[in-house]
Amino acid sequence: MDRARALRAMAGLAGGGDNDAFTQLVTALHPQVYRWALTFARDSDDADEISQQTFVLVHRKLKQYRSDSAFEGWVYSITRRVALQRKRTQKRREWLSESVLPGLERVYNTDPGGRVDRERVAKYIRAFFVELPPRQREVFDLVDLQGHDPSEVAAIIGLKPATVRANLFKARATIRGHIIAAHPSWGDITR
Repeated sequence: MDRARALRAMAGLAGGGDNDAFTQLVTALHPQVYRWALTFARDSDDADEISQQTFVLVHRKLKQYRSDSAFEGWVYSITRRVALQRKRTQKRREWLSESVLPGLERVYNTDPGGRVDRERVAKYIRAFFVELPPRQREVFDLVDLQGHDPSEVAAIIGLKPATVRANLFKARATIRGHIIAAHPSWGDITR
């Protein structure tokens, strides 16, 4: 049996719940996935992370694999998506740590003191944003930083609108709480 057929057979078994078959798949594909990950990664640690996330997604999505296409091609496309998503996330985090948040730069255009206040608030938001739990960070970013409607975000990430609103509320409350703890006088400012 050639490699492609053997991989498809293992994928079929693993998709049916055979953990040993999935282990064999990971063992057979890991060197190749790692090599692919290196083409997208900054270093070997990043490539390890990409490889690991790839196999997590492969495991989750095995039932979606159609055996009429090359299994290695399917895994490569997942590796590529994982790597590009990691790169986008890293860029967004770098941007958040280095720049003023969108929308805040338009406040107090004519008031020099307002610009200082705006930059101080943006600094606090950036600092506390990275500490939010992943789901809250994702929802806060999509709604408050990118400007999507909560119902749009629910459709984008596959959650119920109520769940999106709850995560957004928690994220805003956490950030606001941290800012007020650092500056109690700011608590008098209306939301």
